[in-house]
Amino acid sequence: MALNSEVIGRITEYIPLAETIWTLIPILLTVLCVYLTRRILVSMVVGIVSANFIAADFHVFDTFMLTERTFMGVLFDPGAQGAFLGVFNRWHASIIIFLIGLGFITSMVILSGGAQAFVAAVSKRVKSRKGVQYLSVLTGILLMIDDYFNAMVNGTIAKTLGDKHRLSRARTSYIVDSIAAPICIAAPVSSWAVAIMGNITTVYESLGLYYDRNIFIDFLMMVPYHFYVFAAIGMVLVTIKWDFNIFSMTSFQEKFHETGEDDAADLVAEGLLSGTQSTKGSVWDFWTPIIILFVFTVGGMFATGIQGAIRNDAFGGEAYWLFTVFGNWSLSISLTLGGIASAVAAILIGARHVKNGAVTKEQFRKALIAGPRCMMGAICILVLSWTIARSVGYLGLGSFVGTTIYNAGIGAGLIPLIMFVAAALLAFAIGTSWGTFALVLPIAGAVVSYTDNMHMLLPAMSAVLSGAVWGDHSSPISDTTVLAAAGTTCKTIDHWRSQMPYAIIAAVLAAIGYLVFGLTGIVWLGYAAFLVAIALVAVFARSRQKKIVPYVPAD
Repeated sequence: MALNSEVIGRITEYIPLAETIWTLIPILLTVLCVYLTRRILVSMVVGIVSANFIAADFHVFDTFMLTERTFMGVLFDPGAQGAFLGVFNRWHASIIIFLIGLGFITSMVILSGGAQAFVAAVSKRVKSRKGVQYLSVLTGILLMIDDYFNAMVNGTIAKTLGDKHRLSRARTSYIVDSIAAPICIAAPVSSWAVAIMGNITTVYESLGLYYDRNIFIDFLMMVPYHFYVFAAIGMVLVTIKWDFNIFSMTSFQEKFHETGEDDAADLVAEGLLSGTQSTKGSVWDFWTPIIILFVFTVGGMFATGIQGAIRNDAFGGEAYWLFTVFGNWSLSISLTLGGIASAVAAILIGARHVKNGAVTKEQFRKALIAGPRCMMGAICILVLSWTIARSVGYLGLGSFVGTTIYNAGIGAGLIPLIMFVAAALLAFAIGTSWGTFALVLPIAGAVVSYTDNMHMLLPAMSAVLSGAVWGDHSSPISDTTVLAAAGTTCKTIDHWRSQMPYAIIAAVLAAIGYLVFGLTGIVWLGYAAFLVAIALVAVFARSRQKKIVPYVPAD
């Protein structure tokens, strides 16, 4: 790590084009390559190399050195506090372990016949395509504790039920992704709440307000200003109610209905997971590893949170002791525990079916290999997304956006809308909402303070959170985009391009809410305008509704 730091520090000590409009070039190149080639891995490599080329002041050898050190720093971080096994980056390693664990779950619930049994059982109660989609929405809301956990678990359930009712993977991944991240910024009991309140604390300290405000109460008071949360969920409900298909989603859905072929499905992963299924599978073969995943992950959060609070002497008898636990938990340890425990449980379930003669040892061995392999594509994209985030970070993109906003001299009424748009564009560019929180929330506080309109502080910060979520789950280089696609076994590029039109419409709806609120200062008028706008979208969706003719296989 020392060598990595020395090399990176030397190369990036002075970047002539940092914090200028040139910082946008790598992101624009990445998005352009995605559109032209539809190869997300190649496009991300282009973005990484171009960012490092600018950071290295256009020196080829230094670009190579910086790219290598940045990439290795994403995977190996022995100098970091609590590095996994003393070598690996703990946070990144925990997500990879969690994904591999989900891979084992996926392959083993198919091998054991648990997925088939689950579909048969649920089909008796949820008998319609709409019912399946509404169930995915409800499950996503209930799993609000973490967006990664939400996307992967809800994705596994949604794709299993969606296949039964001819729902394209593009549709199921859109529903999963549009619920997972948005619901987390409004959930008071989530890993996001802790991160957000930590950033709010930083803003208050910079403004001299820390001792005058209750962070938790302010977090709750920000919820009514999360226009994008309600816009995203509203768009999902409109899409379900009137089977609203536009652009590439139309082709995916119509072809699946007519032929039973899903172009959005990841055939590589599907091929790895296809094969013999046990005829002795039960619903518990499906639910047991998922329940263990939930219990160990959530239990790990509380266990590490309590242990951390005791170690840091953070318990002070305050009413919000639960949030003291949240503020001291280790999500990386929790994800690692959940991933390992669920993988072991899934493997034991598969082994039981070998023992009772329902599947052979060779079939079990193939499924054992297929589990992690089906997640390799998602893991590669994740690693590259972490790398490009670091590479763009060298260029000071956040500082460039912040300075531009600060110097614009905008009026107080437009602050929420401007903050929403700025955070959205930045999160889309760097692929991370949490990183955007850290960069833009202080800017929002400074802009509000500069205009001497402190009553706009909470709405402005809420707008930042909403914009960051839009950018995060709409970006092709975002980890949540990748995880939602992985959870539903959808091609990442197809999930991204089919989801984008819906996300853009939701962003426009949210922007209308922020604009009307900002001009009037009355939040319910913002919602009135928002509801009128979404009603117009619903009318348009209804006008495009087509009668669904389900695919019936030939005899």
